[in-house]
Amino acid sequence: MIDNLADERFKGSIRLFGKEVFLRLQNAHVMVVGVGGVGSPCAEALCRAGVGELTLVDADTIELSNSNRQIHTLSSTLGQSKAQALAKRLLDINPNLKVHPQVLMLDEHNIEEFMQNSPLYVAEAIDDIKAKVRVVDYLYKKHKVFVVSGGAGGRIDPSCLHLSDMAKAQGDGLIAHLRTLLRKDYGFPKGGKKMDIMCTWSNEVPIYSIEEGKQVFGALMSVTASAGLLMASYLIRSIVGQN
Repeated sequence: MIDNLADERFKGSIRLFGKEVFLRLQNAHVMVVGVGGVGSPCAEALCRAGVGELTLVDADTIELSNSNRQIHTLSSTLGQSKAQALAKRLLDINPNLKVHPQVLMLDEHNIEEFMQNSPLYVAEAIDDIKAKVRVVDYLYKKHKVFVVSGGAGGRIDPSCLHLSDMAKAQGDGLIAHLRTLLRKDYGFPKGGKKMDIMCTWSNEVPIYSIEEGKQVFGALMSVTASAGLLMASYLIRSIVGQN
């Protein structure tokens, strides 16, 4: 029986899981670290599924070049904080959402202090490899339920995306680099052994271009958002006990 606005808003989720299991989503708190092309659709999917509390972490501001892939990028939001603009958007979707925008650049010096208050569930979607490896190591050692974003830039085919244990990822340069650092510097298992770290990855060969003599790549929302939705799906299934 749909008997109030909250139930009507999330009727689709309630029909999937039943009211009792849906309440696990309402009571869950998820942190999304990095709310760009991958993290912003991940956060919105979590909100629309019915997750009741979200922490959004990002130091960047919205630029016009974000328009082709980041859901908080509008003509009216240019120059605004990504975390704060996304928080406002999510509150427009669900006014009852508890949302905590954190305008913060995570680096190797502040990760442990900041992450000590992180919730059980975390989506990691940052590009800086030094920060990424420290965040992943911290989440693993603190027994968090988390999922890591691999490479999504330079790709055009979302069907090449996968979600698996990091040890099984193939053809993704970002994940390969991260995996090497975790094994070399943090003692994670080698030789193809399971690492107990879930990640998205793509085996599509990335497309590069040259700008000012440097190798760069673009990004497409059909791929970046698909990666974010895979991450959201993993966390939703973890919360409701279906992983």
